[in-house]
Amino acid sequence: MFVHVPVLLQEVIEFLNPQSGENFIDATAGEGSYSKEILRLTDPSGKVLAIDWNAEVIPELERNVSSKRLIPVSGNFKNIDEFVEQSGIKEIHGVVYDLGLSKFLLEKSGRGFSFKRDEPLKMSFARESELEADKIINHFSERDLEKIFREYGEERFSKRIAQMIVRSRPIVSSSGLANLIQKTVGTHSKINPATRVFQALRIAVNDELENLKISLPKAIELVASGGRVVVVSYHSLEDGIVKSFFKNSEKNGKVKILTKKPLKPTEQEIKDNPSARSAKLRAIQKI
Repeated sequence: MFVHVPVLLQEVIEFLNPQSGENFIDATAGEGSYSKEILRLTDPSGKVLAIDWNAEVIPELERNVSSKRLIPVSGNFKNIDEFVEQSGIKEIHGVVYDLGLSKFLLEKSGRGFSFKRDEPLKMSFARESELEADKIINHFSERDLEKIFREYGEERFSKRIAQMIVRSRPIVSSSGLANLIQKTVGTHSKINPATRVFQALRIAVNDELENLKISLPKAIELVASGGRVVVVSYHSLEDGIVKSFFKNSEKNGKVKILTKKPLKPTEQEIKDNPSARSAKLRAIQKI
């Protein structure tokens, strides 16, 4: 079993402030790094409802955490309220979201999330999905591709990449797409030139931004007074949604913002875990 390195773990735990007997939701559980630490601190009776859209990661989660107080659920976190009702947990003291991509999806899913691998272009969190990346790449118009890459990936070469994709169809694998992007725009930084396009496709396939907009208000309603909601995001659009929602919720008297400015990883953490480089943490406390 590979080791997943959690991002901003110490800071997440500090803001959640889990105490003995309290219950929490890990809305993006993945391999369970946050869940495991929360359960350690809420011993002996606190529970964690651990949600992940990818059903295939649940066995990894259960092996890694190995606790009877873990309640694993496979599903979209936009349905977080339904999962709490089904779990039977009566009081929730905090919710954490890590909006990054789990190591399992990158290395074990076989669904084309990594541009370093030769896999089918799927990029869906769930095995069954109405929309997959190969449909976008091979059937969407050049204009729509450009919009997806520009808005979701903040890709400055979006037009050039979209044009080359349309000319090169069909494109069937993650490595094929990554190589095409490399040939089209070259390398301009330490970041792989396919990074932003792959990010954009993943966001589009899984409707990630809309799901976040649906889930956050439910999270605030679910937590008890004094409970916390902590979000770690990696993309300016995600962070913008979180920032705006937290600000409006504070204005309406529902919460207190605990992070006037987002927390970022230290230089040492980024050195140890390069995937943390764009992470931003925001937190609120329910009044």
